[in-house]
Formats: sequence, C-alpha cells, structure tokens
Amino acid sequence: MKRIWISLLAVVLALVLPVSALALTGTSASSKYTTGRSGYAKDYVLGFGKEHKMGYNTSDMTYPVYSAPSLNAVRGANGKASMLKDEPAYSAGWCGAWLLMRYQKANGGYRVGWVPKSELNMRKIEATRNVDFAYWPVTLASDCMLTDDPLLESEILAYASAGEQLTYLAFYQYNGGREYAYVQGELNGRPVCGFIPFNAIAW
Repeated sequence: MKRIWISLLAVVLALVLPVSALALTGTSASSKYTTGRSGYAKDYVLGFGKEHKMGYNTSDMTYPVYSAPSLNAVRGANGKASMLKDEPAYSAGWCGAWLLMRYQKANGGYRVGWVPKSELNMRKIEATRNVDFAYWPVTLASDCMLTDDPLLESEILAYASAGEQLTYLAFYQYNGGREYAYVQGELNGRPVCGFIPFNAIAW
C-alpha cells in the first residue's frame, strides 16, 4: 500500500511541477573499489556539525545555496534556494571552494546544499573538514525521487528511473530514520546532487 501511495504521489507531482525534463544522467567518476557493495557504501557517512551564527551585518542577509558544487547547478526552491546568514546552520565539509550545508526551512524540513566559499564568513568556519565521498558509479534498481530535504521530502528536485546510472557519494541517516544515498547526476545538462532511498540502488 505504501509503494502504491508513493507511486501516485510521484505521478501527481510530475503533473504539477514546472519542469520539462526530469531524467537524470550520471556523471563519470573514479571508484575507490571495483564494486559498490552496500557494506562498503555505508563507510562513507555524511555527517553535519553545528556552525554557530555565520553572518555579519551586510545588506544581503542570505547565502545562495546550490544542489551541487557548481554555479551552474540546479537550485531548490524554484531556483531561489538560500539560507539566512544570521541563523545557526550545520556543515558537512568542504569540496574545493564549496561548503556542504544543512539548514532548516520554514515548513519544518531542512535543505542540504552547497554554498560557495566566496560568500561565507571565513572566521566562523575555517576549521571545517573536507568531505570524504566514495564517487562510485551505481545503477538504480527502482524508480525513485531525488530530494534535497531528506527530513520531510517536501521538495523534489528530479525523478530517476530504474536502470539509470548515477554517482554514489555518501550514506545518510538522520536520527535513526530512513536510510538515504547522497548521489550526483545531471538534470537537463546541469549538475545536481540529492538524496534517494538507499535501497533504490542495485547493490
């Protein structure tokens, strides 16, 4: 019954979302292992540590947030995803000149996304570690939705079909809840990262 409900929800969202093409295409990746077995996959855990108020008095009170570490990446909130500079947030680590952040949204969920280094107040986050991603090419075993809100799944960035290839980055589970895979792909030629059910991958 739950699977039927999820399928119906996906159909409804596909009808109302103003996106012309939702197919994901995986990006090329180097693999640390020759296999993507789930036991190894859970060694790459995405964890967030609290960063206290990172902002300072400026005329612009928000940071732009991207789904992937690229200025060309897909952005949530219909391309307007941003986080307030004067509120607490959580960071997972750096990937080059980008910081992976988690922050709360007004609806009670939270968004995970990337903020460019040039936008940040470095005095508050200079000790943050680098992220440790697997970068494994993986194939989907079932259809699924890609979200940047793994708490409520209140915002869907894209849909992916069984048989599609993505790049597996890390394992994520919030407070013992649902298990997710943090993955990377492309949407209409633009990079996108997000969360899919961990068991949607053909391990």
